[in-house]
Amino acid sequence: MLRLKLHCQFNDFNLILDQNIKSQQTIGLFGPSGSGKSKIIRQLVGLDQHQQKQAYIKLKQQLWQDSNQSFFYSTQQRGIGYLPQSIDLFPHLNVLNNITFGIKNQPAETTMLDEIISRLELGTLLNQQLEQLSGGQKQRVAIARALITAKELLLLDEPFSAIGEDHKPAIMRLIKKIQKEKQLTVIFSSHNRYEHAFLTDHLITIRLGTIDQSDSYKNISTDIKGSFCKMPDAINHIEAKVSHFEKQYSINQLTTKDHQLWAGNVELAVGSKVNCEIRAQDVSIFLTQNDHSSILNSFKVKVHDFAEITPHQLIIKLKFEETFIIAFITKKSFHHLKLSLGQNVFAKFKAVSILPISINNISNQ
Repeated sequence: MLRLKLHCQFNDFNLILDQNIKSQQTIGLFGPSGSGKSKIIRQLVGLDQHQQKQAYIKLKQQLWQDSNQSFFYSTQQRGIGYLPQSIDLFPHLNVLNNITFGIKNQPAETTMLDEIISRLELGTLLNQQLEQLSGGQKQRVAIARALITAKELLLLDEPFSAIGEDHKPAIMRLIKKIQKEKQLTVIFSSHNRYEHAFLTDHLITIRLGTIDQSDSYKNISTDIKGSFCKMPDAINHIEAKVSHFEKQYSINQLTTKDHQLWAGNVELAVGSKVNCEIRAQDVSIFLTQNDHSSILNSFKVKVHDFAEITPHQLIIKLKFEETFIIAFITKKSFHHLKLSLGQNVFAKFKAVSILPISINNISNQ
């Protein structure tokens, strides 16, 4: 268990948290710039003590900090791997020495070194100095250092901000693998829903220094009463299996438990599992199947709940197989279709964006 109780003041900004969260999982922090995500991570590192009015931090059975007892467990004792937004590599060291700086004389950690370097494609850069690297390369070096250093807690502050889409899938798979092998608690901040959908087990949404929502990612991503679902960029994620690729039309056929869908123009490996991303704004609701349309994807769903976003728009929660998806529609459409709770309808969408991440055998990759 991670016990976190904080009250910190940064000029006019107050950070107030009181949370008990299961440890040894990935905890995602989501919120706009300036909401306090980085400040939370810095508190876990052991920084910004002068801003603390109250601080109590305990990870599993180890007390790290209790301001009431003037107890403070130093950053070096906490077993933290840390990647700040500023990256903060050592300019006088080459790539390899930056990565291994925190694991001198620690054979257990060096056994993972070769794999981490390989997965992050840093093998050809090990002897280079930092001024020879791009921003993305520096961030990969910093991720490698954090992964190899972490013993109890891995803290990643916007870890993919400079990472290209070609490297991001492999890095996210690696983080999952290392988290499981080391049984780490991972806390990372990101504005990117796609990153949270793949990595986050428990999601905390932050607003103006306080917690807005805190629950499993699966629950929050379909909680239509909360703010996370109501944002314009809200998305659905559905796991599916690749059935085949139709070369004639350059399109993949995917299957879920009871449905098939068509997606993408890049051939995917038959038999692989993928995560399908569907924007809530792209989902339309029909009363009948009506196959005479250019829309290829159609799911039979049930109206489970609905809530108002604006005087103009509603968010609809739809039961799909064993999960839920959400859709944005106008109030006028809702009343025109005479929708009601428990009603069977069809959710249709033209475009499905496949996240380029296989979800097969994460622990073996």
